[in-house]
Amino acid sequence: MLMAALLLPGGIFAQYGPVADSLLRLSGMQKTDTAKAAILYLLGDELSTTDTLHGVHFIQQGLQLAGKHAYYRGVGHFYLGRLYMDYDASRSEANFDRALLFLSNYTTPASYRYQSRAWANKGVLAQYKSDNKTFADVLLLHAIPLAAKAGDSLAVAQGYTNLSLPFLNFGNYEKAILYAGKSVAIFQRNQPKDLRQADNFINLAKICSQKGDNTGAKTHLDSALSIIQTQPGSLYEPYYYTTEAQYYINTHQPGRAAQSIENGLSVAEKIKSRNDLRTLLYQKARMLQDEGNIRAARDVLLKMYRDSYITTDLDRKQIYHDLAMTEASLKNMTAAFSWLTQYAALSDSLNEARTKIQIAALETKYSYAQKENELLAISNKANVQRMIMWGCIGGLLLASLLFFYFSRIRSARAEQEVRSLKQRQQIALTQALLQGEEKERARMARDLHDGLGGMLAGVKINLTNALQEDSSTEIGRVIMQLDDSVTELRRIARNMMPEALLRSGLRTALSDLCQSVSNEQLTVDFSFMNISETLPRQIQIIIYRIIQELLSNIVKHSGASEAFLQCSQDEDVFYITVEDNGRGMNTAEAGKHRGIGMDNIRSRVDFLKGRMDVHSGPAKGTIINIELKTNGNP
Repeated sequence: MLMAALLLPGGIFAQYGPVADSLLRLSGMQKTDTAKAAILYLLGDELSTTDTLHGVHFIQQGLQLAGKHAYYRGVGHFYLGRLYMDYDASRSEANFDRALLFLSNYTTPASYRYQSRAWANKGVLAQYKSDNKTFADVLLLHAIPLAAKAGDSLAVAQGYTNLSLPFLNFGNYEKAILYAGKSVAIFQRNQPKDLRQADNFINLAKICSQKGDNTGAKTHLDSALSIIQTQPGSLYEPYYYTTEAQYYINTHQPGRAAQSIENGLSVAEKIKSRNDLRTLLYQKARMLQDEGNIRAARDVLLKMYRDSYITTDLDRKQIYHDLAMTEASLKNMTAAFSWLTQYAALSDSLNEARTKIQIAALETKYSYAQKENELLAISNKANVQRMIMWGCIGGLLLASLLFFYFSRIRSARAEQEVRSLKQRQQIALTQALLQGEEKERARMARDLHDGLGGMLAGVKINLTNALQEDSSTEIGRVIMQLDDSVTELRRIARNMMPEALLRSGLRTALSDLCQSVSNEQLTVDFSFMNISETLPRQIQIIIYRIIQELLSNIVKHSGASEAFLQCSQDEDVFYITVEDNGRGMNTAEAGKHRGIGMDNIRSRVDFLKGRMDVHSGPAKGTIINIELKTNGNP
């Protein structure tokens, strides 16, 4: 059955390339229908850019083999959605929605990973329509959290990469750099030569170009090129050449810019990326126009129009306008008038659609007013009817006043209950902090009594013996014990109030803390971005205590060999991310049986009106994300 299904219309096996042919042979070796379906999906995805027709053919065969198995049907619709992205946006989105419907019943890492990718692609489709708000919401609310649930750090990094794009497009470079920096840090830690890391460097190069920082743009382009060269012909290569061409245009090197555009067009043709082809052809036309080569620029625009690279009404309107202007520059007034006529007709059509909506609204209002006048005319025919009408209005008015009065009473009671609840929560938070401080004092007392107190008692005894025996060996031992006592005293003092925090600020104190925790069994890496030096001292202390407790938990309980701390600040919000590769934990059980340390952390987070999310699982490590408000008055 499978062999017959894999035959092409002519009954002969096709040769698609080494990877596709290997997948084709592998599918015939599988013993179960679902295993065959999974291979056919990969085969269709492999052919999606070179042979779309057969790509769809193989994915649909996989869906038939998947039968009623919801998970494999969801995976099949995911790959079908990917295949249609550049050709049929509505069909692509419909397949992604079906994939999410099937996959939402499964809570496995693999299912979360496919759900995350489906949401991310839905976001890209929204971005194609210039709907950047939906794009950002999809990434923040769905794609990135699902990737974190799947334990896929690289998918989280890819989410941050995509999230930087709308901020880049709207000129919010600080946000774009913030999210791109988060992605770069994760890739550098896990897989620095991943092609998606090249995407980050290209985005950063584009930001530098738009800010006029040509030196920074060249540095990031070189970093991207070192990755792209490892896999020639990738999907990221046309974007690289587009950004490289812009760099050469900015640095007045038109010859190199033209070569970059041609390189990008060559790769985009091979991988059949119509979006990249459209972008590069527009870039080429505008560069030729800037050079005064109007005829060549017109020929490029005509190629875009005739070869159906223009798909949306807004793009079609733009190319009509550009062709009209270029023909006019060439004194071809008949052609210019023809293009301008099409531009005006399309503009009128778009305006007409908006006007129809406005007219429909006016007609609805007019119909309502007309009916109201008819009712008034009828009511004027009889005094009895007028009295009934006014009676009804009076009754309704009285009922409305009573409803408003009782609603105000209920609203006042609800507000009072909310205020009371907030007061109780504030009291509980204050009590939790006080209890935490009392426990901290008790721990310090034990350290002084059991640690330093015992050491000093030993020093006293040994010093007495040394004086009686006049022994240099005993005196040396006493000196060593005094050194140990001083070290212990410094440790206790540092725990009570870190000297580096008072002397050099939060960034230095946290660096010292990470270095002090690192040892032969555990390596702690850290990254700090945009941390303000003007944070109030009390808030700095609370942040330091939270991170100190988090690292202490990793040392005591995780069994991790690597940990990563990232801190960043965006205006009045302070972000903390701590990640380790330890044994992880069952978050549901951990929520029921929290220790003192986690209670202390949560009470401090609540005190700063923040929130904390914990993503973990047995043998999967732990990721803790914390957001803190720094504009309060704790």
